[in-house]
Amino acid sequence: MKYLNRLSISLAAIASSFALNNVVFADTYPSRAIKVIVPYAPGGGADSFARLSAPELEKVLGAQLIIENMAGANSAIGAQAMARAKPDGYTLLFTTDSTAVANPLLYKNLSYKAEELVSVGTLNEVALGIVVADSLPIKTFKELVEYTKTHKGNLAYGSYGLGSQAHMMGEAYNKLTDSKLVHVPYKGAAPAVTDVMAGQVLFTFPALITVRGNIQAQKLRMLAVTSSARLPSLPDVPTFKELGYEKMSVGAWYGYFAPKDTPNAVIMKFNSALATVLNDKAFVDKLIERGAIPLISTPEQMRVLIEKEKKFTSEVLTLTQIKVDE
Repeated sequence: MKYLNRLSISLAAIASSFALNNVVFADTYPSRAIKVIVPYAPGGGADSFARLSAPELEKVLGAQLIIENMAGANSAIGAQAMARAKPDGYTLLFTTDSTAVANPLLYKNLSYKAEELVSVGTLNEVALGIVVADSLPIKTFKELVEYTKTHKGNLAYGSYGLGSQAHMMGEAYNKLTDSKLVHVPYKGAAPAVTDVMAGQVLFTFPALITVRGNIQAQKLRMLAVTSSARLPSLPDVPTFKELGYEKMSVGAWYGYFAPKDTPNAVIMKFNSALATVLNDKAFVDKLIERGAIPLISTPEQMRVLIEKEKKFTSEVLTLTQIKVDE
């Protein structure tokens, strides 16, 4: 009995010490720079939004955010690096929903496990748009469909990785329009966009932030977007839903993840910083200007969102029959 009493006292002391250390850790976090891994190439949507939000988060947190691009394997390379990092809040992952939603559905042997990605908070959702070179005789989505039907076997589309949103939308396009465009995966949206302008691939599906300058310079034309309503900055561009292609509305949202076992108090401190930034009108205006919608969430709300997106993605994968190397 005395042994059990001593054991109970010891366990209580350990628990109390852990709780105290957790609070102290949160009070001192962050005391140095935070590395934010972006698992896509520079210049794409994820990279652009990470760099847009970093200075604002630095002001709130009082620490530098260092963006490190680790592109490849549809974000798996960067996700694996983050998952294996020390769970102290100083290595985070900023990525699209594909990393937590589509990848676990597509790959049986991922280099990381979904449970190793701990939800921290979302930043924004964004409409993806189908873009073609402005020099092509294609002014509308209907004209694009007609064009691909008359050029069968001679066309390709670009994505930013196997299983990415762009891959799913491209294959949905093939199924819904009875086309047979060849899929060309890139390490990010930016290089895919470059090849659209160069005529190497017919179209791709970037976020507006990636191509806004090229649209304004009349190098690219956006034909449709994945959002539920037309974008204020592109009022003449219809949504896929309007056009009757709802299964192509594989939009994207962006958020932060931490390694498993990261202290909850640290996660909540970063989440609180995100909420502060997303309540700043000047920053929100910057997001909206770039075709994005601010998306505030608690870690739990982010987890619920992931499960909801898995259901829709499963339906799209059933339609497209996308298979990737296992």
